[in-house]
Amino acid sequence: MIYKEFVPCAQLRPFVESFLLTNFEAEQGCHPVKPYPVRIEQALVFFARGYIEANEVQTGHRSRIAPNALFGQQVSRLDFHTYSDPDFLMLMVIFRPGGLHQLLGVPSHELTKNFIDAGLLLSSELQKVNDRIANSRSYAEMITCAEHFLIRQCKNATIGNNPVDRIAEVLTESPWKFSLDWLACQANLSPRQFERRFKDRMGVGPKFYSRISRFSKAFLFKEANPAIDWLSVSLRFGYTDYNHLCKDFKQFANTTPNIMIQEYSQRPEAVLFEKDSNDN
Repeated sequence: MIYKEFVPCAQLRPFVESFLLTNFEAEQGCHPVKPYPVRIEQALVFFARGYIEANEVQTGHRSRIAPNALFGQQVSRLDFHTYSDPDFLMLMVIFRPGGLHQLLGVPSHELTKNFIDAGLLLSSELQKVNDRIANSRSYAEMITCAEHFLIRQCKNATIGNNPVDRIAEVLTESPWKFSLDWLACQANLSPRQFERRFKDRMGVGPKFYSRISRFSKAFLFKEANPAIDWLSVSLRFGYTDYNHLCKDFKQFANTTPNIMIQEYSQRPEAVLFEKDSNDN
């Protein structure tokens, strides 16, 4: 079993933040569910063995995701239902802010909330890459297969020093410290121009992007530090009080903070890693 992030090769670092590799076996007839609250993330995903169905919790809409899929920016909670064949093997390419836009050259807001069959926008070669990942002899070889494909795709991509991308990186790290007017000034754009260009590259506007980033950081911090109370977490990440944080949990996790923490603790990789640790 593996659930691990890998750093991309130097040639891909302007576009790719990391590779996430997941491989595990589930008990026969068991379809683990992973709650997925909103986070800053655009990705290309290879489901090399098994597949997932995504359930949008707020609407109840459920759909099977293509074997090679582009994930646009998520704006509401999803629950991922995992199906093994016989094991589950997934390689996710997580892009840096603006990286997916540079790679595709299309407005990222067209992908927001969607899981697109990547072969329709990237290359018909994707299924061959998927097959090579499935048949690789090692996890390192799987990463290499994806890197070789992406390097070919990136040859025509523009590696620019775009101020909007740089600002998105700042908002990813410190999402609660800046006003829209100040950010627009740093990009040498009017607020309206900045809003439009930011949405084209990140999939959502800068204010919404900042809210998602702040919520995700607060949630993951609490998950890693259970002894710290929610009020302290709220103030640490720029919320006015606990109720302010709860409103974001209602929108982005569709539940309360404590229930979300409990549900997240039962995600497949956490349960399986704990089981392996206990068995050893």
